[in-house]
Amino acid sequence: MQLDYAKAQQLIQNSTVLFNQEQLSSALDQMAANIDQEIGDEVPVFLTVMNGGMMFASELTKRLKKPIIMDYIHASRYGDAHYGSSHITWFRQPKESLIRGKTVYILDDILDEGHTIAEIKRFLMNAEAKECKVAVMVNKEIGKEKPIYADHVGVNAPNHFLFGFGMDIFDVNRNLQEIYIYNNN
Repeated sequence: MQLDYAKAQQLIQNSTVLFNQEQLSSALDQMAANIDQEIGDEVPVFLTVMNGGMMFASELTKRLKKPIIMDYIHASRYGDAHYGSSHITWFRQPKESLIRGKTVYILDDILDEGHTIAEIKRFLMNAEAKECKVAVMVNKEIGKEKPIYADHVGVNAPNHFLFGFGMDIFDVNRNLQEIYIYNNN
């Protein structure tokens, strides 16, 4: 469902800021410092999960001080739904020659149930990545086991529908600088 301007604005007005710009910036600074230290003398590959990971990847990687290779991967479980479907749809996989023998960081906006990121990591390990790390802006605390956990987390969030900072709601508002809880009123 695509929304017009008035409805997109109404979503923001009827929602609550969970994390503001300052909180997100501080979390990104800390995550970048930790990753820079972890990288050592290697030149790792950073794969942005499209489309949600774009804003997070941009904000995180421009804080890194070490040389990196950047590319993207596009896989989804959601499509038009609010909740994940049972299978992964691949839109783009990077060349295995880029992955083989490298440490690879998967960058995504949110670790929700974890099925998509787990499948991406499986693909990368099968492509002979030396190591695969997961970095997410948001780890959603869903109250049940996940098939994968992130190595680097910006913020932990309660189990609500979230949008902003890369996460969309009805295909809009990924560009917001804060993370909102959708109040379905």
